[in-house]
Amino acid sequence: MFMKPSSVTTKIAMALSGAVLSGWVMLHMAGNLLVFLGPELINEYGRVLQGSPLIWLMRVGLSLTLIVHLIGAAALTRRARRARARYRRGLKPQISTVSSRSMRWGGLAVGLFLVYHLAHIFGPAHTNFIAGDVHHNLVAGLADPLAGGFYIAATIVFGLHLHHGTWSLFRTLGHEGRFETGVRRGTSAFSAVVTVGFLAPCVAALAGWLG
Repeated sequence: MFMKPSSVTTKIAMALSGAVLSGWVMLHMAGNLLVFLGPELINEYGRVLQGSPLIWLMRVGLSLTLIVHLIGAAALTRRARRARARYRRGLKPQISTVSSRSMRWGGLAVGLFLVYHLAHIFGPAHTNFIAGDVHHNLVAGLADPLAGGFYIAATIVFGLHLHHGTWSLFRTLGHEGRFETGVRRGTSAFSAVVTVGFLAPCVAALAGWLG
């Protein structure tokens, strides 16, 4: 019989998995920004990436990391609800931000968006998909007002989730207290850069700036 991991162990697992996912998100954002350098470069980038024998290793690794993150989030949410149920009145947090208050529902929204995103970039949910033409698929997909608007809204929600998540990562690993100001500034800057980086192609495609 296996013992359930403690809350501390679960939080550490979430922090480490979140760190891996945050690093991958940064790389993914950088790849998307190649769209501003023309179709040749980003299409070649996509061809090399898809042709690499490491692509499935990366996909499996990211999938397992995401599963760990989701299971950890579900476990901590259940424990928090059971803890609150012991009190007659709900306890309000002393320090609360938009990103912290939206953490749970934001994570759920990001998960649902990820399902749509995968269907969109691989064709089933794309109205004008051309296999192998990354530039066309990205520009045409985001130029659609409905899809582009959905991507913008999802990116903003994700940015809030990333902002609180990266700060929580350092707090869980014990670094936030010693370098509180630097950690807050660093995580805010990181989440802002990632959010703007993902928003840029969406806005440019909707405005018709990408040919």
